[in-house]
Amino acid sequence: MKKKLLSLLMVLALSASTLTGCLDELDTSSTESSNKEAGSEDESWAIYWYLCGSDLESQNGFATTDIAEALDVNLPDNVTIVIQTGGASEWQNDEISADSISRYEYCGENFEKVDEQKQASMGDASTLASFLKFCNKNYPADHKMVLFWDHGGGSTSGVSLDENYDGDYLSIAELRQAFEATCKPNKKNQPYDIIGFDTCLMATIDVVNIFTDIGKYLVASEETEPGIGWAYDKWLKVLAKDTSITPQRLGKTICDTYYETCEEYDLADEVTLSVTDLTKANDVVEIYNLFGQEAFLNAAVDSRFFTDLSRAASRTENYGCNTDKGGYTDMADLGDLAANASDILPISSQNLIDAIDNAVIYKVNGKYRDHASGISCYYSYSGYKQLYKGFKKASTNEGMNYLYQYEFTGNVSDAGYEYLMELVDENDAEGSVPETNNIQKETLDPNDVIDHPVKITRDNYSKLILGSEISDYLAEVNFQLAIIDKDEDVLVFLGSDNDITANWNKGVFTENFRQVWGAIDDHLVYMEVVSSNEDYTTYNVPILLNGEPYNLRVIYDYNAEDFEILGARTAAQEDGMTDKDLIKLQPGDEITTVHYATSLSEEMEPVEFEMDTFEVTEDTHFGETDLGDGYFALLYEMVDSENNTYTSEPVFFTLEDGIMEYDNN
Repeated sequence: MKKKLLSLLMVLALSASTLTGCLDELDTSSTESSNKEAGSEDESWAIYWYLCGSDLESQNGFATTDIAEALDVNLPDNVTIVIQTGGASEWQNDEISADSISRYEYCGENFEKVDEQKQASMGDASTLASFLKFCNKNYPADHKMVLFWDHGGGSTSGVSLDENYDGDYLSIAELRQAFEATCKPNKKNQPYDIIGFDTCLMATIDVVNIFTDIGKYLVASEETEPGIGWAYDKWLKVLAKDTSITPQRLGKTICDTYYETCEEYDLADEVTLSVTDLTKANDVVEIYNLFGQEAFLNAAVDSRFFTDLSRAASRTENYGCNTDKGGYTDMADLGDLAANASDILPISSQNLIDAIDNAVIYKVNGKYRDHASGISCYYSYSGYKQLYKGFKKASTNEGMNYLYQYEFTGNVSDAGYEYLMELVDENDAEGSVPETNNIQKETLDPNDVIDHPVKITRDNYSKLILGSEISDYLAEVNFQLAIIDKDEDVLVFLGSDNDITANWNKGVFTENFRQVWGAIDDHLVYMEVVSSNEDYTTYNVPILLNGEPYNLRVIYDYNAEDFEILGARTAAQEDGMTDKDLIKLQPGDEITTVHYATSLSEEMEPVEFEMDTFEVTEDTHFGETDLGDGYFALLYEMVDSENNTYTSEPVFFTLEDGIMEYDNN
């Protein structure tokens, strides 16, 4: 079987090499010099701005602020901005009504309403199509840009969340539907110069895929954006000054001014924004298809591949939050995932990395987003079927679709098996999969890990000994820490950490607990790991900020050997949509730490409760603090590829005068 599989994968390798060869033949010199897209000061620009206000406007006035920024620029006669407003229950200005869809024209110094439509959902494909049709008919131009403004949810949901219609949004399929209804897609002569998303999470491979024959360039972010969004006053000023600017140069300007402004507001640490040349992106899509085929084949032959892929994904830069308390977006960096999966997907990974590097012609990223390649993809960190269903509707990658279907259902569907056999037939690789579809996923038996005993070593460390057969089904092993109050019959969880020495081959895991825990100004917090790489680990810390539920984004920088609080954000929604606003802590803010507690004597689910309340000062800092004297419990946390979490039996210890003693020592 292995020889037959190798034969099939070698054919895939030849296919990938052919695609890479095509990449090598492409002119990699600056598109600006080889492609006459602009060059005359008389050439006209039209920006079609689809502005769905949502709660970003009704609660914070962010849309009003960005419109004001745009109106601060005096545009020449050959630059026109057409704005469609809707999607907000209230607008923080006297001009725009929340009761209808309004269209405005801005050119020169004149800003005026030119059309009004009945109230409709900005999350409906027909509403977008109507706007595009209106713009193309009334505002033709040499260079056209379509700009989306609002929340974004990546491949699992979409963009333009309308709070007047129960959060209805434009799925990626609906985006494609609206554009197809109003223009003629053409891979050699795309109707639009730039497709831009001033939203969160929309620089995904699935978004790239739908626009390769519609736009020349995609400008979008892999990560969530801060509320200030793009710097309209700055990049529009550049366009107004030089209308001969090329689209790719304008895209670069949008990135640079965005990053500069984020730096001014101390919000740049985790931002991303990239310019993807969609004329080169077909190669990324094709090699991503091969990536999916290679992954699906591996999983069909041995379902423990899911564990290997999950371990690679856990080391991959991911966006939004992707933790139980912070919510899930299930979006990961595609280039970083390919790099981390190169050992298990050796044929397609490097070719995919090279194709991304070729297509992403410019990007900016903060110091804690230095693994960002410019294009993200779906990966099921959550194990949530709802997010998978959203991805399935957006994706045309059959290999990845069948891979996740297999993971979620536990068996290869008949359609998936037929697809596998087509690959086998095409590549003369009979025997690599069973002759009939009886492929089923091997899973971890919960009885093997739940309340698994923990050994205490002679040197006073706890050790979890699972063996290789069990650990082969685990993606992560962390440890949880809890404070115990015997008198009150309460166990209070402090969260989890990944500071563990792991021998995956033998299935042996030893904690490196140092008798300290994360704290804000010495107030212990509940914390969970979002992601970790060789440069930094990202933590999520649930709190109340001025009485409202938020999650602190905290980084431990290995080079600086210190923690940094980046800001506070609300949890991602169930459909993957995220809040666009990252709030910086200010002196005078009130923080309440949030923990989770359960009974020592009775079996019950942990409940949330508030512990310490204190005020933020100029010197507020996140760091490790000594736990002090007390009685504690440590549990090993085991996570499989479907994000099912199991815990070992607890081991109890006492801390007194800096000396730690396990009960059964």
